[in-house]
Amino acid sequence: MAIAPVNKFISVAVPVAPGEQKLYEVPTGTSALVLYAQVSNVGIGQTYPQVTFIQRRETRSTGNTRDIRVIQDVEIPPNDAVILIDGRLVLEKTPLIVDRLYISGIQTGITTITNVDYNEPSGVATVTTMTPHGFNSGSEVTMAGIAFTCPSGTGITTTIFPDPQKSYVVDTIVDEPSAGLSKTFTSVVGSAVGYKHTYNPAIHAFVRARKDAVTLTGGSSYTPTAAGYNPSTGIVSFTIPCHEMLDSTATNLKDAGAGTAYNANVGILTVHTTTTHGYENGDLIRFDDDALTFECAMDGNTAHKTYPRASDPTRGVWLPISNKTASTFELEVGKSPFNYFDIQAANYSPASGIMTATIGTHQLRAGTSIKLANKSIRFRCAQDNFVGIHTYPRPAGYGGASSNDPAYDTAVNIESVTDTTITLDVGTSTYTGIHTFVAETPMSITNAEYNPVSGIMTCTVANHGMDNGNAVKIANESLTFSCGYCGNVGVSSQKSYPRAKDYASERWLPIFDVTSNTFKVQVLETIPSTNTDYHYFESATAENLRRGVVVSGGAYEHTWVSAVSGGMKHSNKTIDIAQDSLIFTCSLDNFMTEHSYPRATDPVIAVSSGTTAITRADYNTVAAYVGTTNAGGLVGPLQMEFLASILENSNA
Repeated sequence: MAIAPVNKFISVAVPVAPGEQKLYEVPTGTSALVLYAQVSNVGIGQTYPQVTFIQRRETRSTGNTRDIRVIQDVEIPPNDAVILIDGRLVLEKTPLIVDRLYISGIQTGITTITNVDYNEPSGVATVTTMTPHGFNSGSEVTMAGIAFTCPSGTGITTTIFPDPQKSYVVDTIVDEPSAGLSKTFTSVVGSAVGYKHTYNPAIHAFVRARKDAVTLTGGSSYTPTAAGYNPSTGIVSFTIPCHEMLDSTATNLKDAGAGTAYNANVGILTVHTTTTHGYENGDLIRFDDDALTFECAMDGNTAHKTYPRASDPTRGVWLPISNKTASTFELEVGKSPFNYFDIQAANYSPASGIMTATIGTHQLRAGTSIKLANKSIRFRCAQDNFVGIHTYPRPAGYGGASSNDPAYDTAVNIESVTDTTITLDVGTSTYTGIHTFVAETPMSITNAEYNPVSGIMTCTVANHGMDNGNAVKIANESLTFSCGYCGNVGVSSQKSYPRAKDYASERWLPIFDVTSNTFKVQVLETIPSTNTDYHYFESATAENLRRGVVVSGGAYEHTWVSAVSGGMKHSNKTIDIAQDSLIFTCSLDNFMTEHSYPRATDPVIAVSSGTTAITRADYNTVAAYVGTTNAGGLVGPLQMEFLASILENSNA
């Protein structure tokens, strides 16, 4: 019987990239001895980089750390190396502490990355820098702190690249107006198995704020407990619980009147005031609860509904005005997209009309409304001795219904919710015996015709019973097509869809152009497809189609009714942000070091001495514009390489 070795020798060999980087962490269940470590100067020409080598010990109960600088800012001459450890450095990982090794280099030639266009599947990254990079084709470089957004469900565990650290070779120099002045180069960094990567400016993580960092101009000062910065929009958002800084400053109150309209497709509320308002773009507006009354096509305009409701996302929120005229302005109050759920279980009380449905994790709220897909919920009942399956909600004349069921083709109020259920009043039944829920058996697509130019797929499902506007979810890799892409023939030309990375994967797709046995769905987010070859349907797996039963949201037409006088509040206040009062870490150096903002050179200080307009506020937060940045990584010529030999001792 083989016995696992107690000791293991490992080597750590990585380039030293710009900024501070993590080299090693003791694995669980071991201690470690660093036997030897060095950094070599591998730079071209006369370079004199400096290196700092750190042992960082973390107290696991508190997260507090202490740095031991083994060596600090040591200069490495050309074609030479500095020995960091030549003996033994003991590293531990216990229930109380954990040791890690870090290195920080100072070198010439480092510039800031402002964009990375990553091409998949070629693996070529086109990198743009803030200033001329000075590289040549064939130059070795290191990059650090590049933030990407990657598709969900890919299994990617980090979005800060490169991870692990490595060096790269410059392939081509792009857009060089004259020698040495290019700000763009390409490098082959490797494929990511088809996953799209979208570049982001540096991610900022709030650490703390100094006392009285934020002051309402001419008013009180506040110390934020949290903050977030979006470099793409230039908006910083502060958490200041219960600040109420704008509620007492409302001025120039006007009322909304006839012509006020909400467009749920784009999320814009266009307010017509009863008199000229005198507001400016960027001023803030907040509505009292239930201040606006509309009718809605969701229930055929049969009921008056008031907004904002307690459950609405912009309830109690000060929103900025845009596109103002003398008596109108626009507010972005949020879209109302359709969301779909299927029902896994349901309990119905025919005497009370209450049905509790299990729909999985959701964010629906009591007091809002949903619709139920017609003839989509199945029950057996004692009236026929549980023999037949009956579908609800029914129209008049279907399944014995003398009139439309109360929940048929109309809004249904949510009475209460849990994390996975909703309780609805769907109406009583004249038969008050036991009703037993029957889970819907998935349907089967038996044929499909896909148009790669339009992205529309026509599906054949015999007697599906669905209507325009219903939604379906197609099982992954359940539809097999063949095409001649890249000259493939035979079995090699066949591929199954949707793949995990496809737009249609695990997504509810609204159906349209419905017939008794067919319907159409849009399966591409961007058209046309990158492969417009004709796709031949080959086969489909059975029970590959689920139907959405519960529908929330939706871009229904809203019709203006009235407004509460005095229910619309206005403010144009500003705040002052103290210089160097906000402490963040950022992805440029993998969140290793703290930085204070706003700096003296930042626009909010240099241009306006810290004063800036409030762009949004609610009970606990205040947002303001402080300036954008596209900085999102560092790149420099390869000048240093780290090498270490480590002995790991198992504690098991």
